[in-house]
Amino acid sequence: MFCPNCKTEYRPGFTKCADCGAVLVEHLPEKREEVSNETPDNDALVPVLQTWDRGDVLSIRMALDPAGIEYLIQGETMSGFRKSDPFVLIVKKEDVEQVQELLKDVKLNYSTASFNRNPRE
Repeated sequence: MFCPNCKTEYRPGFTKCADCGAVLVEHLPEKREEVSNETPDNDALVPVLQTWDRGDVLSIRMALDPAGIEYLIQGETMSGFRKSDPFVLIVKKEDVEQVQELLKDVKLNYSTASFNRNPRE
């Protein structure tokens, strides 16, 4: 018998851990590998473009949503507070080229050039 919390081994007949009071188990679960909190490089988020026009945000959404690309438009929920702050399109580094391809023919009113022309630089 083993305590699942303390990992202490007990003789048969014991049902609770003397130290923490946990119910004993017959076998301890196998040790799992440590989970890393680091984000893989391909999952890194990068800004792709910025705009000051809410209509551009809608055009961006219409271009990216059907492709199933995950993205974030920074400033979208706060845009009513500070009109001087742009909306910033942020995507995974691995999706930058695909996003640029999808947006190349979309007419945007107030966007600036791409922040990320070549993600490998």
